[in-house]
Amino acid sequence: MNKITAFVIRRPRSVLAVWALLFVLGALLALRLDGALSGGGFSNPRAEAAVAQETLQSTFGESPQQLVVVLRSDAPVAAADIETAARLATDAGAESIAGPADQPDLSSPDERTVALIAGFDGDSTTVQNLVPGLQAELDAAGLAADGYVTGQPALDFQLNAHSKADALRAEVIVFPVLIVVLLVVFGSVAATILPLLVAGSALMISLGFGTLATQVTEISNLYSNIVSMIGLAVAVDYSLFIIKRFREELAAGRKTPDAVMETMATAGHSVLFSGIAVAVALSALFIPQVMALTSIALGGVVVALVALLVTMLALPAALVLIGPRIDAGRIPFLTRRAKAPVTRTAVVSSRIRRPGLVGAAGALVLALVALPVLGLSLQSPVASATVLPADDPARQGLELLESEIGQQGLFPVDVIVTFPAGTEPSRALAETASASAWLADRDGVESVLDVATLAPAGSPGALALEAGTTPEPLQRLWSAEGDQISTRLLVTTSEGPDSVAAHDLVVEVRNGLSSELEDGAEVVVTGATAQGLDFDETLIGSIPLIAVVVLVLTFAMLAFAWRSVILPLLALGFNLLVVGASVGALTLVQGWISDEPLNSVTPILLFAVMFGLSMDYMVIIMSRMRELYRDGLPFDQAVLRGAAVTRGMINSAALIMVAVFLSFTTAQISIVREIGIGLAIAVVLDAVVIRMLVMPSVLRAIGPRAFGRREVSPDVPSAASAAESPAEAVSH
Repeated sequence: MNKITAFVIRRPRSVLAVWALLFVLGALLALRLDGALSGGGFSNPRAEAAVAQETLQSTFGESPQQLVVVLRSDAPVAAADIETAARLATDAGAESIAGPADQPDLSSPDERTVALIAGFDGDSTTVQNLVPGLQAELDAAGLAADGYVTGQPALDFQLNAHSKADALRAEVIVFPVLIVVLLVVFGSVAATILPLLVAGSALMISLGFGTLATQVTEISNLYSNIVSMIGLAVAVDYSLFIIKRFREELAAGRKTPDAVMETMATAGHSVLFSGIAVAVALSALFIPQVMALTSIALGGVVVALVALLVTMLALPAALVLIGPRIDAGRIPFLTRRAKAPVTRTAVVSSRIRRPGLVGAAGALVLALVALPVLGLSLQSPVASATVLPADDPARQGLELLESEIGQQGLFPVDVIVTFPAGTEPSRALAETASASAWLADRDGVESVLDVATLAPAGSPGALALEAGTTPEPLQRLWSAEGDQISTRLLVTTSEGPDSVAAHDLVVEVRNGLSSELEDGAEVVVTGATAQGLDFDETLIGSIPLIAVVVLVLTFAMLAFAWRSVILPLLALGFNLLVVGASVGALTLVQGWISDEPLNSVTPILLFAVMFGLSMDYMVIIMSRMRELYRDGLPFDQAVLRGAAVTRGMINSAALIMVAVFLSFTTAQISIVREIGIGLAIAVVLDAVVIRMLVMPSVLRAIGPRAFGRREVSPDVPSAASAAESPAEAVSH
């Protein structure tokens, strides 16, 4: 740290020039990010449903991407309108079109609502980017009364579009709030501008890096959301810690270079470990290897490290050049009068006479708030449009399709049965009929579509299949290649593809159907419901490993930083309390405002993000306490004064984080709102309950052994005490 700071002090203009260059390059690359991000990412590409989806493409010739055009009219939809809609989809690049003439279940009984399924062979991002153009052409054509483009690619595109709008809206809301908060905290214009420049540059560089990353791998639209959310919070907070300490050192009489050196050796050291803690915690989200979480992890790690580098290099360089002018533009009514300094022997009192009891009571309250976690229900809504705003065309089209037609052609539970090689077609047909009857008898099943239903025994269709010929209407349900026969059964659920009953059905089919068929028949289940279930199970199954990685790495890092075992264990315990209480509180809030379960991404993300962010407060407060203790203050006084000195700074930092996170509650994407609310709750609990009440009380109850062996004798005057700043001279 000293060598890096010394280099910055010698060459501040060079450091700032590099910073400005990276800022400009990042901004130029960030302009190209929107079109490179992808929607979706809520599936496990290695799970059964995703692998089976590839079987649909190779065996049954089903297009990998399907858009659905929904037309609604006050009278039966005209055939000319259907033909025009099909032509528009074909012109957009559709390889196949299925309409009511091919599948009667794509029309409502009164024929006033019809759907066309357009199959595309392109990749997901390419098809998603076709959506706005196709929707515009559909609107311009004036077909029927309403026309909507929906389907999974359309939902993903709209999710991407709203996600970008949410991030921009949050930034527009939060930057004025940050200006006000920083003006109140610093009382000067110069000190307010620096954190905003640090945050803005960290965002631009991180977004620019995201553009480069999309050239290597697919990145979810959640990347930009997490960059804005985490970047604004940590960049402003880190700048706040550094600038506050720099002003204290100047007030203590140090020259600018010495003040910068001392600031980076103390507050800078704490910020360094805080930033690494955030990156370490978020890196655990790479473990499930699913695009949504990988994108969140990448965005969080990148912006945390970029914010850390800017704070460690560019900010001290700016402070070297600004020096005492950091107080330029003072606002009189916001400038606080410095309190008279007190001596090292002054006693800081506390009203808490039984710290052990108070600490235990605070921990118990948080544990009680966390109790709703025990009944937590998690599910990713991958087969519905409820995450989108009500006026979104993709959502409107899907809801119209579900209410007037049903989801048979869009989101069925897709059961694929592959019979042993050499199975006779007649035997496969009989087994298919048996499987269909078994499925129809399951709870929550509305209908089953299969070859045994469309071509019952003795029918011309069945006779053709037995003769080795597959009529065109049956080709999407029956495949006979060589001596290998595969068949599909499309199951429509009565409560919708995202219902609990639909998820239970997938589990029941996977566990029970194969036993109803002849030995050797392979049963796999795919479709949106199965993919969502696999995604949820992947995340839930990853929780233990994510928790272990975060806990172990965080403990090792803090043990190295503090040369203590007790303090890292306390940090882990406090963080677990905060995460548990915040998820518990979010569960209650979600129950009050909606009947839908929490998104399965939310608790894991809260755990990783808060475990990193809460280290800011832990490291800053604990480091100041240890600094005072090792400078000779009695343990109790070091704890009390350390808490008192950092209280204003921690509360200001918490206020900034809460403002950032609450700005995302205006998001139109439900998962972003959940994350914003959850993080805001967690920061409040962490800063107010843990850091200002529970932690000092528990430390006082444990005693000096919490800090380990004192390395400096109390009889030796310390540099810190000899140059004590007015901000540290706080007493109760």
